[in-house]
Amino acid sequence: MEGGWRVPPPPALCLLPLLLLFSCGFQLRGETGLELKTINVTQAGASQVAAEIRRTLSTSQTRVVNPPEGAEAHLRILREVREKTIYTLTGAGRVYEYQLRLAVQYQLTAPKLDAPVIAPTEVEARRIITYVESAPIAKDAEEELLYKDMQADLARQILRRVAAAKREM
Repeated sequence: MEGGWRVPPPPALCLLPLLLLFSCGFQLRGETGLELKTINVTQAGASQVAAEIRRTLSTSQTRVVNPPEGAEAHLRILREVREKTIYTLTGAGRVYEYQLRLAVQYQLTAPKLDAPVIAPTEVEARRIITYVESAPIAKDAEEELLYKDMQADLARQILRRVAAAKREM
């Protein structure tokens, strides 16, 4: 059939949605920039979230400095609490699920300001984990992975809030 419409080959059909998506200006949300040149991160006791924040900032343009005097802002992890509580029991009274909770209290100060930029604030993450008596070692490993996921999640939340507070400073 001459002069009529031709059906495009299948690879071209696959590229059409991508072409439309990129032409509208869609862009994946990247890491949130802190817009700080230097920051000091300290913690009271051993804090895995503070370590995760430092690890995240090591790949950004913001430098983590050790003496707080040279930093534009000072992020203090005041408290980090891990809790594991019974969430669900079976009809026989055995534990079926646990709830894992990670709570972090932090504060952001700037040497230029008298008052804290972010007053002591608490963020938390919760996860539910099933319990199987026949695989306690596997469940312990799963629990640690869930805590690591919560640590990374809370570190990202704190850094997003620090970035938002920086815009207001």
